Amino acid sequence: MSNYRKKAPNLRDNKDPYVELFILAGSHAWQSWGKGQGIEWHLLAQALKTPTNEKPVILGESQLKELNGLRIAHKEQAYIRIFQCGELTEAQITAICHNIAESTQAETVRLCDSLGNLKEDLSNYIQRIRKGETNAEIIAKHAIDEQNRDNANKTTPYIEERTEQGEKGLFYVIPKIDKQTGERTGETLKWLSDPVQVIGEGATETDSYLILQFTPQHKSAPVIEAITSANMGEREGWRQLRQKGLKVTSETKARTILADHLMRGVRPNWTLTNRTGWQGGAYLLPNGETLGKTETPVLFVGRSAGGRGYQQAGTVESWRENIADNIKGNSSMMTAVAVALSAPLIGILEADSFGVHLFGGSSTGKTTTANIASSIYGHPEHTRLTWYSTAYGILNEALAHNDGFLTLDEIGQGSSIKEVNTTAYALFNGVGKIQGARDGGNRDLMRWRTVAFSTGEKDVETFLQAGGINVKAGQLIRLLNIPIRKAHLFHQHGNAKAHADGLNEATRLHYGAIGREWIGYLNEHQENARKTYRTLKAKWAERVPQEADPQVYRVADRFAIMESALQLAQLFTGWQERENSEALICAFNDWLSVYGVKSKESEQVIEQFTGWILKYSESRFIEIPDNPYRTIQEVAGFRILANEKTDEHFYLYPHAFTEATNGHPKTQACEILLNAGILQRGKEAQYKYLNRIPKKYDPKRQRAYFIILPAEQDEEEE
Repeated sequence: MSNYRKKAPNLRDNKDPYVELFILAGSHAWQSWGKGQGIEWHLLAQALKTPTNEKPVILGESQLKELNGLRIAHKEQAYIRIFQCGELTEAQITAICHNIAESTQAETVRLCDSLGNLKEDLSNYIQRIRKGETNAEIIAKHAIDEQNRDNANKTTPYIEERTEQGEKGLFYVIPKIDKQTGERTGETLKWLSDPVQVIGEGATETDSYLILQFTPQHKSAPVIEAITSANMGEREGWRQLRQKGLKVTSETKARTILADHLMRGVRPNWTLTNRTGWQGGAYLLPNGETLGKTETPVLFVGRSAGGRGYQQAGTVESWRENIADNIKGNSSMMTAVAVALSAPLIGILEADSFGVHLFGGSSTGKTTTANIASSIYGHPEHTRLTWYSTAYGILNEALAHNDGFLTLDEIGQGSSIKEVNTTAYALFNGVGKIQGARDGGNRDLMRWRTVAFSTGEKDVETFLQAGGINVKAGQLIRLLNIPIRKAHLFHQHGNAKAHADGLNEATRLHYGAIGREWIGYLNEHQENARKTYRTLKAKWAERVPQEADPQVYRVADRFAIMESALQLAQLFTGWQERENSEALICAFNDWLSVYGVKSKESEQVIEQFTGWILKYSESRFIEIPDNPYRTIQEVAGFRILANEKTDEHFYLYPHAFTEATNGHPKTQACEILLNAGILQRGKEAQYKYLNRIPKKYDPKRQRAYFIILPAEQDEEEE
């Protein structure tokens, strides 16, 4: 008997001999378990109804080579189940059986595939080893048993994964049967496809799916692909699988057989989603990677144009040393990091979507700053998107970046100003269009939360106004216009150019690690994140000027989210609490310098209305005293020129008032103009905003809006 001194991985965590011992064995055993995070292990645990945090014994390639000196089960172990993960040869199975026979008292030992389906009961085989039968006798009896089982169970055509002439695949096996004896005398083979497994099934609102797993010849990692049941067996379905690297027969009849085989059976349930972000206790990245644990496996069936960029290079430490340490004290760069870190936080806080638009001239560091922010979750050049897109395309990206970070470079490159306006409004609104379903009724609304970082030479308001679009105030408190501040602290770099070049190079070498660690931290410290935000929200409310409009307080809440992210992430960035606060206070003040403290809606109404009056004061108003040399078209009302007794004022007809305030609700516009002293209150109770025109000007005494432009307004226009 061999001396089994060394214990197999995880054996120490399986001490109860009367609880069935699970062993993962084969070339992919370690990958299947994935330290408790592997998809195959989660599927298997679900099938076995066992917790995913239970640790199976692992027999990978190195352990299989040292079975003679490895203890894989305790002596008293009674029940053992072995799951084949990857390649496991007959010789290796025999060696495992000898190990169990010699070192344990196990009575029941079964070999299953990676999904838990029984392949072979090894119990009798192990008993024969214990009885001292020679290997030749055991193999002979075992072969007879297997042959009998095959003859009994496989007299009709079936599909089997095997290797023929060095080629692995699924084969359609047609047994040849002796008509007189009923015995199997041979077989005919037909190749169907590369090896492929159906590992689950699930459904979205509109479609049911099969989840397939296969490993293309040119890849080492398996591919998991969801295909709709409607496309399974159809030309579209085969094309989809071939595009992902699965080789499939070109024979129509053979493909039909394969499709029937894949469709048959009951599989574990998966959660399918077209949204990323927080999903049942885990976080889904735009490339489909799941961070954390879920009760059922989750598969992202959407697609992002930048999905492949969500990879990892370097470590948290290397990102901190090469990037974070070199941007400390530079407000705009630190703010960009705060924006990126806020993305997974808004889902925990159940906050609304928002974004930051950093604007400034060329060579001010906008692209470098965007690269820094993007490097938190992936390769900056491959994850960064552009405004040059359709609104629908951006909304699909919003779903693919739900609870996530979205970078949009250079607003000036948008396909059109109108398209940018539509996109910006819809992106932060968080809700898609209502769409009808094929079978009647409406589809579920697309909903998302996202944090965006945008750049451009102009601020959003100026950019849209150049296209004749009046920006709504609500848009300006969702996408915050902040002028960029050039970096002034270069740290280990000698000057501004070396600083920018060094950071751009560093972002291509160190990316993705901090984002994954940050998401993991948030998942484990959600209540602390909420508590931190509540504290900072109160602080930011105190930082707002007392005379500020309520909209400014909403923006302060967004800065509270950003500071919460920076303060919670000190472990990853290495920045101190005071440094974080100062950077964001600086950015907030820069935003205030652009937006102002008063109501943006009020400013827009007053600016539009007074501009309209001044534009048409010489051409559309009847002047008093009358000017016989003027020709009036489309009369808007009366203009009473200033005299010794009264200042200049206007009587504006209702239809002209509607024209002058176009785009704003009438009552809201009236209140704003009334509070600004431009509109004079009506003297009749039922006509709050209208006054009768004096009879000396209008014998009919029609009602009109009595307007007095402030003196300072005239001075500004002069």
